Amino acid sequence: MNRLIYCALSSRYGANLELRILMRQTAKAFGVDSPKTARCSTPERLKAYAQFTAKEAMRAIQDGDDLETLHQKLYEMAYALGNRIRRWLRPVDKKECLAIVTQLYRNIGIQMEEEAPGTVCVRKCYFCYFYTPEICSVISAIDQGIFAGICQGGRLAFYERITEGCDVCRADFG
Repeated sequence: MNRLIYCALSSRYGANLELRILMRQTAKAFGVDSPKTARCSTPERLKAYAQFTAKEAMRAIQDGDDLETLHQKLYEMAYALGNRIRRWLRPVDKKECLAIVTQLYRNIGIQMEEEAPGTVCVRKCYFCYFYTPEICSVISAIDQGIFAGICQGGRLAFYERITEGCDVCRADFG
């Protein structure tokens, strides 16, 4: 793995860069302009991203948009980002892939770990304070795409979610 880039992603600068890219690409997937956050601190930018994604997902749900198409757009956007990160960092195995994902998610207020082989557990999620179960279901396409892009495939399937009243989120990854 390219340690220099991994260290950069682990820094405050890396978290800011990650959020700027994620905000811009997510806005494209939703077909809207990205919120202006150039002068925001990292915590302010994270809050703006959570509010933005919650608002846009709820709008899509309420407007009766084709959620399968939206899910596919969000997944493809996130897959491309994950794939780019994989090419930069060149992980050699699944363990390194999960280390990358864990660090990226820590940058955006999500504490996750591999609970058992093929099972990911999210113990804390910043976004659960902004998302309803329906919004979380739509936005999880981003998680699925990031995982698949970094790990060169695989499917992330949530079966427990904090937004649905569970203590943690759990997903199978394979």
